[in-house]
Amino acid sequence: MFSAGRSSLSGAASRSAVHIVKRWKTQKSIEVTLRANVAGLGKPGDIVNVAPGRMRNQLYPIGLARYIDKNAQSHKAAIMAEQTALEHVREAEMAHQKTHKREQRLVQLQELRNRLQGLPPLVFTRAVNEVLPGSKTIFGSVQAEDVIKELKEKHNIAVDKVTVNGTKIKTIGESWARVDLGDLPSVELKVVVERR
Repeated sequence: MFSAGRSSLSGAASRSAVHIVKRWKTQKSIEVTLRANVAGLGKPGDIVNVAPGRMRNQLYPIGLARYIDKNAQSHKAAIMAEQTALEHVREAEMAHQKTHKREQRLVQLQELRNRLQGLPPLVFTRAVNEVLPGSKTIFGSVQAEDVIKELKEKHNIAVDKVTVNGTKIKTIGESWARVDLGDLPSVELKVVVERR
């Protein structure tokens, strides 16, 4: 009789243990609220899904996370709404900063444009090919790099993109170089090549 009671007790205990194991196996992840930064999961206040074992063995004992009550879904919705509102505020700030930077860039470009328009002609001296009498062909040429260097060294103006009449100037006389200013119209500079 005693052994029969024992077997029925052990059968009930084993059934409940099997039931608990099955419940844990069917529950793939649970929602928890983080209390601290957790690598790979998120930052404090984030609601994340984790495996029940990780929560039970790692996060909860150390105090890195807390369980969420199933009835506290309204709390989750409020947190999500707050996070969404914060994202909108961040996006608005970024758009404002981008607009402000663009306006500053346009002001700088306009100042550069005014300085370039007030420049005297850029003068370069080159040796002339004297093989043919009356020839205006020069040795070497005046290229965009020469104009950029001249603007930097003599006028203290830094520009990125310059196009010279065609690709290079190969004769003595007057020509032009165009400075590209991005959003503003380009500026044409007078370039004079003289005989050395």
